[in-house]
Amino acid sequence: MPEFDYHGVSVAYESAGSGDPILFLHNIGGDRRIWANQTRALAVTNTVYALDLFGYGDSDSPADGYTVDNYVRMVSEFIDAHGLTNVTMVGNCFGSALSLLYTRRNPQNVRALVLCSPLTAATLRPTPTGWTARAAALLPLDSVAGAIRLPGFAANLVVREQLGPRGRGMGSSAFTGLRHRWSEPRRLLPPAAIARDLPKLAVLDDFRPGPGFPPITTVWGAKNRILSAAAGARLNTTLCPSEAIELPACGHLMMLEQPEAVTAAIRSATRTALAG
Repeated sequence: MPEFDYHGVSVAYESAGSGDPILFLHNIGGDRRIWANQTRALAVTNTVYALDLFGYGDSDSPADGYTVDNYVRMVSEFIDAHGLTNVTMVGNCFGSALSLLYTRRNPQNVRALVLCSPLTAATLRPTPTGWTARAAALLPLDSVAGAIRLPGFAANLVVREQLGPRGRGMGSSAFTGLRHRWSEPRRLLPPAAIARDLPKLAVLDDFRPGPGFPPITTVWGAKNRILSAAAGARLNTTLCPSEAIELPACGHLMMLEQPEAVTAAIRSATRTALAG
């Protein structure tokens, strides 16, 4: 597996295919494998890259550095190191926030954005996840979070909470990798540490793309219990996406719950951007 050196921190990623680049960024608690269905399908026509953000998947888990700015810098340096231009950026949750933050600074490098369940201060605030994040931000939990690991039953509950009715009705094997990741040592450290920095994402709630900004597609699962789909609908009024998709029976992991629909959304976004 190739690795990208980010100032001494090893960042794992996968790449495949040829053609115009698509970069996939996962959510807090996920890893690059949530996009396996999409990367496999889209590698037929594009060069696809899927990263494990540091602290997740097969990337290093440093003791510190879990800030919004540091993650955006990592994404920027990865794009520069691989010479990516006209890239379609696809994110879920925190990965969507990173995609949008990067594109605000570097719109000339981005062809299109596909934002699945974009994480902002407003989409997080009214949910139980938002309450937990605010509590974590007030307490010095890093050392504790870095020392404990979730038992299997707790990891299963964490993953189940991210699913809508469609996902909860699927076979458990579809989510085995995620449950395993959540039960690994040190996997609670990144979410606990990044919680302090999430208020910075409030800048995205007021962001209005100007002329020439890459076209945006948003994708929400209507039964999302991690972020607020209702707040996401309000966010669409400022982001003004070219296409706003809602998947009725899906939750936070719609790329696993309804993979064909998410793949089709990415294909449509890249084709629309090319035509424009």
